[in-house]
Amino acid sequence: MKSFSDAQPILARLVRVKSPTGSEAAVVEKAADIAREAGLSVEVFPEGLRIHVAGDLPGGHLAFATHLDTVPEGEGWSLDPYRAVVRDGLLYGRGAVDAKGCAAAMIGAAARIAERGLARGRLSVLLSLGEEGNRPSLPGLLRRVPPIDAAVVGEPTNMQIATSQRGLMVLELRAKGRQGHAARTGGRNAILELSRDLLRLETLKIGPEDPDLGAVRLTPTRLYAGVADNVCPPEARAVLDARTTPSVGSEAVRARLEEELACGIAVLADLWPPCRTPENHPLVREARKALPQARTYASDAASDWCAFQEAGVFAIKLGPGDPALSHSPDEHIPLTALEHGVEGYRGLALAMLAPDPGGKEEKR
Repeated sequence: MKSFSDAQPILARLVRVKSPTGSEAAVVEKAADIAREAGLSVEVFPEGLRIHVAGDLPGGHLAFATHLDTVPEGEGWSLDPYRAVVRDGLLYGRGAVDAKGCAAAMIGAAARIAERGLARGRLSVLLSLGEEGNRPSLPGLLRRVPPIDAAVVGEPTNMQIATSQRGLMVLELRAKGRQGHAARTGGRNAILELSRDLLRLETLKIGPEDPDLGAVRLTPTRLYAGVADNVCPPEARAVLDARTTPSVGSEAVRARLEEELACGIAVLADLWPPCRTPENHPLVREARKALPQARTYASDAASDWCAFQEAGVFAIKLGPGDPALSHSPDEHIPLTALEHGVEGYRGLALAMLAPDPGGKEEKR
């Protein structure tokens, strides 16, 4: 390892530990070992771990947070997804982008800050579990740590600054028919009943458009129906992915669907509300200064950000890597992007915790 703050070997060690959602114990142990080797303070909890750097003087508390779990490797890989192969300046592996690349850059940034010393305040790196499933651990992890003043959620954004994001609610549309022989006309076909409502979704408007994120998005993702090839189905169901906005939340979406559709509606999951941080918030201003080439934007993807919002903490979403590569075969991240992530996180942390009126970093 070149140094304890070099993100490439950190990421390689994390990628080599397989950690699909629900099986994260080994990667938590690995991340804790890496942080301890770098001389950082570490606390391990059932919900993940906290790596922290404390300043000499009292001050604010900034959190960097991302998740250690990944989706399964899936199919279509040309390289071993758990070898962390480096080829042509790219590191390949499941989680290299989403979101172990962010974790490696955050650990590297904390190590660089600790090497030089932090004048005031404290930085916590929170590495949580279960984000790719329906039981994210970050809300529980936040209850384990001291109060936080502002947060950066690590997700691949190409180091652009997301100041808002869509929420996610999963619904199920349920159509009822009457079972009968397919050769006769006495039945009522639940598939046709469901199809009418699914077609209605193409033109259905739900609430006002959000100034940053636009309209609510409704996407059918799964269909279930049928008893036998020659039986008119008595029931048909469709899973619906609903991407909400700060202007139109999940309750408004559900109420509108119940008003407009004939199907019954059940909520399968509603853990990810939409989020927004004002453009004039100090965290956004300092992020722009630390990353002068970055732009602010509205993110379509949900994330752990909502745990901070629920706790009353303003946050942004920021991380190295191309979000289009998340969950894909041959997931990879440029080593230059990793280094940009380390320095971007480091600069933002110092700007938030140890601002220097003279324009220079504070040193101890």
